[in-house]
Amino acid sequence: MSNALTLMVTAGGLAGAGLAVFVSGFNPPRPALSDALDRLSRPQVAPFGRRRRLDVAIAAPLRHFGLPRDRTLRDLTILDRDPAEYLAQQVVIAVSGMLILGALPAVWGLGGQLPLWLALLGAAIAVRLTHSRLHTAAEARRAEMRETLSTLLDLVGGGLSGGAGVEQSLGDTMDELSGWAAIRIRRELAAAAQTRGRQRVHAWTALRDLGTQVGVDELTELATAMEQAAGGAPVAETMSVVARSMRARMTADMERQAHAASAQMAIPIMLFGLGYLIFLLYAAMGAISASLTQ
Repeated sequence: MSNALTLMVTAGGLAGAGLAVFVSGFNPPRPALSDALDRLSRPQVAPFGRRRRLDVAIAAPLRHFGLPRDRTLRDLTILDRDPAEYLAQQVVIAVSGMLILGALPAVWGLGGQLPLWLALLGAAIAVRLTHSRLHTAAEARRAEMRETLSTLLDLVGGGLSGGAGVEQSLGDTMDELSGWAAIRIRRELAAAAQTRGRQRVHAWTALRDLGTQVGVDELTELATAMEQAAGGAPVAETMSVVARSMRARMTADMERQAHAASAQMAIPIMLFGLGYLIFLLYAAMGAISASLTQ
């Protein structure tokens, strides 16, 4: 009897739960106004295409190993590239490197064998070259963003001296700049300006998040200066300090790159001098060897 009663109670509970879910489906709860505004402010996500699904499927096993690394992820972010697409391309490039370098013995007529170490070496070289190209392109973008920030700090002083606020002066100045970096900063500021209420994002918060994502410390310094200015710190002096530190860092980077380029030029010059010396000594060495043989 107890088993039948338990079965009836369980069946009644399940039927009641099903009825409650059925009724709630016809009368769903209304979302909060802040959630609705947040969804409207977000960009629409395009549906995944066939290539996108393939990239995600290939990159899924690599993500379990923590790929891509933080540095690579910052490089991809500043280049507006998808991490899943990058990982899928790395897999294709690695396989291509294995096949190309591993097939050299067959091309040279050495029996058509495919040494494993040679194939792995080809994959490593191919992946390393593509990673170096990615980092070089990302550093070029970072340099462009630093130049844009330097110009921004030079121009924003006019709006501040006219009595405008920090965010207003920054927005007015950004409208006068062009280029990839200006468009990216302007997009982040526009997205922050659309937030309201509790979920409002200040301009300095958006700049700080952008600086962390793309690996540009100058954006974080600018965000800190804006936050201090909004809290009552002297605006003009704060921006002037940030501008001076940014110019000093850019000058130091340019000098370091110049010294590195000079050091790289020493190797070709040394090789050229060695070849010229061999050319001069070849006749003398030939005459000495001929006299010794006689």
